[in-house]
Amino acid sequence: MKKNSLVFFLFLIAINAFSKEYHVDGRNTSAGDGSVANPFQTITQAANIMVKGDVCYIHQGTYRENIVPKNSGTASKPILFTCFEKDIVIISATEQMKDWKKYSGNIYKKSDVNLVLGDGNNVYHNQKKMQIARWPNDSDQNEYTLDAKYIDITKGNYSMSFISNNEIPNIDWTGGSIHYLGAHSGCSWERTITQYDKDSHRVYFEELPNNWPFGETHSPKRLENGHRGIFYLMNKLEALDAPREWYYDEKNKALYFYAPEGKNPNEDLVEAAARVHTAILDKDYIQLKGLNFFGGMITITGNHNKISNCMVKHGAERLITNLKGAALPDAAIQVLKGSHNLIEKSVLENGTLNGIYLGSQAEDSRVENCIVQYFNTIGLHAQLLNSGGARAKIFKNSFYGSARDGVKVTGDDSEFAYNHVQKSLISGADGGLFYVTGNSIPKNISLHHNWFHDAYAAPHAGKKATGIYLDNNAAGYIVHHNVVWDVEWGGLHFNWTAVKNEIYNNTFWNTGVAEQSLIDSWVPKRDGVQTNVKDNTLYNNISDVRPWWHSGDGGKYRVDEKEYEGPEADNDFKNNQQYATLPFSVEKGKMFAPLANSPLIDKGLKIKKVTDGYKGNAPDMGAYEYGEAIWIPGVDWTPTGFAWIPGTDYKKVEFINKAKK
Repeated sequence: MKKNSLVFFLFLIAINAFSKEYHVDGRNTSAGDGSVANPFQTITQAANIMVKGDVCYIHQGTYRENIVPKNSGTASKPILFTCFEKDIVIISATEQMKDWKKYSGNIYKKSDVNLVLGDGNNVYHNQKKMQIARWPNDSDQNEYTLDAKYIDITKGNYSMSFISNNEIPNIDWTGGSIHYLGAHSGCSWERTITQYDKDSHRVYFEELPNNWPFGETHSPKRLENGHRGIFYLMNKLEALDAPREWYYDEKNKALYFYAPEGKNPNEDLVEAAARVHTAILDKDYIQLKGLNFFGGMITITGNHNKISNCMVKHGAERLITNLKGAALPDAAIQVLKGSHNLIEKSVLENGTLNGIYLGSQAEDSRVENCIVQYFNTIGLHAQLLNSGGARAKIFKNSFYGSARDGVKVTGDDSEFAYNHVQKSLISGADGGLFYVTGNSIPKNISLHHNWFHDAYAAPHAGKKATGIYLDNNAAGYIVHHNVVWDVEWGGLHFNWTAVKNEIYNNTFWNTGVAEQSLIDSWVPKRDGVQTNVKDNTLYNNISDVRPWWHSGDGGKYRVDEKEYEGPEADNDFKNNQQYATLPFSVEKGKMFAPLANSPLIDKGLKIKKVTDGYKGNAPDMGAYEYGEAIWIPGVDWTPTGFAWIPGTDYKKVEFINKAKK
């Protein structure tokens, strides 16, 4: 036995001896050999030769290339790319723009520029995203607020192929783009302008199809909230008239830029997008640790890859011109396929589309302890996190800031727990902090111990921002021990044939004005068949005083607004309570925990695997159990040592015991 152990030990030493360390330093004046004394110039040099167990130490600097490993690691010997000691390393998808010449006023021009990404072209000034030339101008430098104009709703001045507005400046908008968000405000779109009529102040574009997402829902056909949509125009040199704006003349290969404060751009760092990606992990057992990524996506299609202690800034920025649908997978980090990939303790900030995207072929993915904020600025069906793969585990993350939905989890047998989700529906509507659709087939997705709060749609969008939104035909969601507060359109929403969802021990508070029902449903006829929200189970939930439930199609059809309890009920609604005064603490560190002598204590029903381990004679009502350790969702660390200082909005927690106006 001792002899065998010695042989095995010597074998491990021999195997480890073949693992190598490589160094990369872009400041080296020669190609290098990868040693610490003579490092490689590029990461690609290392990535092309590294094999299982190898480590690449990247020294301080900005590397304008992709990390694309050529080989896979193994479970015991992964391939690692990391920073050298505590060096700040940036892998960038941009190229620096120098040698600007004054063009007109504060506008500068750079010639011989070849931007090849089309809708993915972007310009950055001191690593902040600039604005493509547009009208009206982005006056507040906030992409979420849109700074848009209403289209003319006079009959004959709008259609599926043109819109009008008398304020449109009389320049030739042909070849530019229109960004449009309909009155329903659930999905934006962009189209190339095919013609402009100066006399009618009318822009034309290819006729919109009648199918969703266009058709009757997200087009000028829809009259809602007193208007037919808002818009802005962009991508014309004549519209370049304000700081932070840029325009690219593809025909003449010229880039124009009006720098912040009218400065000379030669005095600062100006970069333009040059690549879609910063890293492509199509192999197995690859690890990225302690690195910063700028201006491009990280895409994973391999297995058992790991991203930890990284920061991604402006990972997925693009226009959506002539898109035929309502969604794209582009994300700061997208896992398109593969199994057992892990994203942990990382910061993702700023993006037109998704923060993290886990595709339907990405199985057993994990996202843990990450900060994801300021995504979906364009108002598409995009989220801070969109998870469609089976058995995903999404734990202890902090999510903040989306034009439409906060997070979406639709993969079978997934779990979303101890996350903090806030500030969604900033410029869109008809969505939720947690939003899903389905096909009336149960998914077995567990949604528990999360905070969802702060969803108030913009004035143009109407009051359609909700907490947990189990939209069309969602089924098989086990929703328990969550807190939903400060939303304007109900705490929980079901639509169409949403069935077999289990809603237990949740706390809902300040979910709209006092007249707003806690639970809303929309159950229209579809293809002549009446839909019906049914077979859902709701126990031990609490809220402030308001109507429990409202269902209908324009008030024509009733499901549970009157009979949510009793033999006629479509759903099993039992032991849910409302309170006129706060039955829980609002003290920091103790928020939502039952107060001593609270009416919540020991008043809950026992539910297998949901209320197990309760204190006292019976489970408590709502999301917290008196006497148990108080759980606080979201990340449990403070990010330091990255190339950029992260925003702190993800830390916000506010509770006001009254409905907002």
